[in-house]
Amino acid sequence: MKWVIRIAVIIFSIAGLIYKMPVIPAASGDKDKSNIRYVALGDSIAHGYGLSNPEEDCYVGQITAYLKNHYDYVFSANLGKDGLRSDELLEWLTDEKNENYKKCTATLKNADVVTISIGSNDLLHLIHLGPGMVQEIQQEKALFQKACDDFAFIFPQIIQAVKRISPKAKIYVGNVYNPCHGLALFEAVEGVAEEYIGRLNKVFQESKDYEVIDIKKAFLESDRKLINMAINLERVDPHPNADGHSLIGTLMIEKMIENGVY
Repeated sequence: MKWVIRIAVIIFSIAGLIYKMPVIPAASGDKDKSNIRYVALGDSIAHGYGLSNPEEDCYVGQITAYLKNHYDYVFSANLGKDGLRSDELLEWLTDEKNENYKKCTATLKNADVVTISIGSNDLLHLIHLGPGMVQEIQQEKALFQKACDDFAFIFPQIIQAVKRISPKAKIYVGNVYNPCHGLALFEAVEGVAEEYIGRLNKVFQESKDYEVIDIKKAFLESDRKLINMAINLERVDPHPNADGHSLIGTLMIEKMIENGVY
């Protein structure tokens, strides 16, 4: 009988402790009481080239500001680099000997949201500015076709590398706009550029692995000046201006909201 009495004493003791413990309310689970990790990958567009205050005015900064209004803590890192091509980004993600590998993969680890801007420089690095630019592009057609074919091979590897490093991340990819659209000085270039930009954008197909942001369509339909395009061929800047980045940021945020990022 002694063991029965001992068990009874223990039960009553535990019940007494529970009775004295304060009531702790369960967590609400509200989105504004949580953390989020955001990493931007890409080229000079992600980096904010040409903006007076790139850290805040580029679309990455705008997404970060939005997230900070809805989460207790936001980790945000912009790994965009001017002139970056798709093959170089892939090396950042997969080549342990690359100088950017450790920083890139460590920053990406456990990311919740990843945005990617890549592809433009795969074509731009082949272009030499000058009066004979259109003729050169037409003559070097094989080079531009190869660049598009290479991108089609490389881009899926970039996505898979990001998913391998950060399996739970939701990935948002912006496609490539035509910087020559609507500019009289570059009218002859627009049609040629459209052919190869179109081939790049076919690579960005809707996938369960990532979301596509149709920046090209939005820029085409806008009646605002969205690009820092110069007025002569000696100084051409095809990057988005502040309004262009604002539009990109809005499009990406809208897509994130659709996916439950508040």
